[in-house]
Amino acid sequence: MSKKGIKVGSVTYAMKGRELLQKNGYKAYLTRNPHPEDDEGCGYVIYVNNPDKNCFEILRRNNIKIRGTVDLGDFL
Repeated sequence: MSKKGIKVGSVTYAMKGRELLQKNGYKAYLTRNPHPEDDEGCGYVIYVNNPDKNCFEILRRNNIKIRGTVDLGDFL
C-alpha cells in the first residue's frame, strides 16, 4: 500500500480537499508533513490510501493547487 501525502498550499485547502475526496468515496485524512521544505506553506498534507489519477483530478477541478507529494513511510 502506498503511503503518499498530497501537499497543498494551506490548511484551508487541505481541509477542503479532504472533504472533496471523502465525498467522492476516498478515505482521506489530514496529517502533518513529516519532511516540510521552507517554501511549502502550511505543513499539512492530505493522506489518501493509494491515490490515483482521479484523486488528483478531483482536487485540480476544484481549484486546489497541488504542490506535490511526500512519502509518509512509517510516519502514519
